[in-house]
Order: sequence, then structure tokens, then C-alpha cells
Amino acid sequence: MKRLVMLFVLSLAFLAAVAAAPLTASWIDGSVQLKTGSGWVDVNMGDQLDSAATVRLGNGATAEFDSGGRRISLTAPGVYVLDSLLHRGTETVKQRSSLLDKLAALVDPSSRTTDTTVAGVRGDLIGDQAGGGMTWESDSSDVDSLMSAARQLAHDKKYSEAAEKFGEAAAAADGDKKDDATYSQAWALAANGQTAESVKILRGMPPAGVWAGPRALLLGRLDIDSGATSEARSLLQTALDNGSLAGNDVQLAKDMIAETGK
Repeated sequence: MKRLVMLFVLSLAFLAAVAAAPLTASWIDGSVQLKTGSGWVDVNMGDQLDSAATVRLGNGATAEFDSGGRRISLTAPGVYVLDSLLHRGTETVKQRSSLLDKLAALVDPSSRTTDTTVAGVRGDLIGDQAGGGMTWESDSSDVDSLMSAARQLAHDKKYSEAAEKFGEAAAAADGDKKDDATYSQAWALAANGQTAESVKILRGMPPAGVWAGPRALLLGRLDIDSGATSEARSLLQTALDNGSLAGNDVQLAKDMIAETGK
């Protein structure tokens, strides 16, 4: 009997510890506030929060909170109870991983694929090259070097370092070359679990052009995972309406739109 009582007490203590799991604000951009007994106070990078905390994001704000191996990403304005977001199912993780794998060949050209998204982007860029416009490879040896190094890092699954290199290349390039590097940076950040930062970069990319389809798919997935379902629904529908997606990507976009209605 005493043993059962002790086990019960220990179980309660464990559950209390889990319920009060500490969270660290690992990414804050814009107005992010914590609810207190007397109102709202600003949350800054590095702040420690209880998992039972309620936070509020203003327009355009993004935030991430880490707890051990778990991360909460928020990219839409609203009020959130962090504890309710900590225990998401594995299906979301699988869907994101599947999409990142699908789009990996855009970042690492050495990956072989017959995917329609990749084939479409490559075809458009080859066409630009033949016409004397922007090319897949930069005319600048510095940008070429940065992109080559970044792609190798991505291939080696060193995503954080790859994102940094892609960012350097994006800062030095322009036109389609800049979009190539920018998209690759966002992909690497997403692959590293840095959803909010990836979303911010993708939102800053042009919504039309060679990268419109891949951008819509990746941003749509990340938006759904981080609470921005309205944006996901709108941008995916636009991509379908303007022909930015083809083949299997059309059904993929429709499936994601269906998710936003859940």
C-alpha cells in the first residue's frame, strides 16, 4: 500500500513538472507579449516562460519557444496558450519532412529527381540562360563560391551553416540568382527547425516568377504548422489559380488547403 501511495505521489510530481515545463524564447520578431496578472509585458529573446503561459502576437510578428527537443513556432497574430501547442501529433512532422525532402533537389542540385516542381524551376532557369537573361549559376565567382559551399553543407545536412552561407550569397546576388539563394536559405532554416525565421524570409520573396510554386508549397506548409492558416489557404489557392503548380503539386496544394479548414 505504501509503495502504491509513493508511486502515486511520484506520478503527480512528474506530471506537475511536465505541466510546468520551462520554455525559452529563441526567436522574437515584432510585438510579442506575455499575459500577466496586471496586463501584458513584452517578451524578448532569451526570456524564460512557463509552458502554461499565454502570449500575444501583433500583426507581422513571429516567435519561437524551445523546451528541450520541442519547439513552438508562431507566425500569425493572435493569443496563444503555449501548453496547448507543445503536444502536437507526429503527422505534422511527417508532412513537413516529406515536403522538405521533395524540395531538397532545388537546394542541392546533385540530388536526382523527376519531380515536377524541380523540373519546372530548372526548365525555366535553363530557358533564361539560353535567352541571355538571369541564369541558375551566378556570373559572380564570389556568389558561385558561396552557393557551392552552401549546397555542400546542405547535402551534408549541416543546415544551420548552409543557411548562413545561402544568406551571404543572397546578399551579394540579384534577380533570379538572389531568389535562388533566398529560397535555399529559407529551406535550410526550415530543415533546421527554424520555422519562424524561414517564414519571414519566404514572405519577403516575390509571389510570382520562377520560384512562385516552390515558395507557395514551402510557405504554405510552414504557415499551417505555425498557425497562419488563412495566409496558407490564400497563397496556395493563388498558386493554383495562376498556374504556378503542376502535376502532383496541384493535389498537394489542395490537400494543404483542406487542412486549413480543420
